[in-house]
Amino acid sequence: MTDKERKVINIILSLLVATGAWFFVVYNYDPMTSVRYSGIPITYTGLDTLANRGYAVAEANYKNVEVTLQQRRIDTANISSEDISVTADVSGLATGENTVALRVAGPEGAQVRDVSVKNVTVDIASAASVEVPISVEYSGEPEENAVPLVENMSVEMATVIATEEKLSEIDRVAAVIDPEELDEQFKAMTLEIAALDKEGNKVLNVVIYPETVSFRAAAGYTKEVRLVVPVKDESDDSYERTYTAPETVVIKGKKSTIDAYTGITANEIDISYYYEDSEIPIEFELPEGVSIADGQENLLLSLKAVKKEKKEKEEKQEEG
Repeated sequence: MTDKERKVINIILSLLVATGAWFFVVYNYDPMTSVRYSGIPITYTGLDTLANRGYAVAEANYKNVEVTLQQRRIDTANISSEDISVTADVSGLATGENTVALRVAGPEGAQVRDVSVKNVTVDIASAASVEVPISVEYSGEPEENAVPLVENMSVEMATVIATEEKLSEIDRVAAVIDPEELDEQFKAMTLEIAALDKEGNKVLNVVIYPETVSFRAAAGYTKEVRLVVPVKDESDDSYERTYTAPETVVIKGKKSTIDAYTGITANEIDISYYYEDSEIPIEFELPEGVSIADGQENLLLSLKAVKKEKKEKEEKQEEG
């Protein structure tokens, strides 16, 4: 072995020893460091117990806090604000303002060194409840016209308990799915039910029964197509009947299914026995795999029924 080869080997061995020593020091004698995490949300526990007593959280003076953790320097890259929990137990509170101590916990191996707020003031008021239909929707900003297809829901309605003010903030109650989780094959899912406002943000400090809903879901799409509404009028009386109906309807289904449709024909409507202005529901017998999109279920045919004698009289008055 030449001197040059020995030198290279010695350099490699030195690097290995230095690296091993560094790892030994880091993992066994790693200096501790303090890191401050902001925007940690306060989670209120005992809301269901509070609701059973007829009360709910009306307001709190803090929604989130800052937490300082003492942790090993090497762990810092793997710790985020989501690894920290801040809770306040409201189960035993009375109506009016209450002071509640916060409980803070960090990840294993880290110690809580400081919290920006030690106590919160929570206002407790009487609770009210409403029954709300459960919907299923995508999170984030899904592909245009993409919707989840849902079948076999374990429950259709949820009971929401909160203060009257909180209930007024709620736009809908939904199970929210990541669109990446679905394809065209139906799969069984069980998800938490959340109360959402008009912007899709979660409304906090409400109790929902049941807490979860089970169903089967697949990836679907919506499509606007031409609507044909057959109308039958076999009347032979003193009434003249005219009508208007929507010209399009939005359907939903698997993309491979609805791509084949450019129009849908509704069930025939018999207007022969209508003697006054009416709004007649439009009903469908849809092909397999095709359904009416949400918000399109209550389409109506608008009917006007005018007695011919009355119409003739009005036309003569207009001519005069």
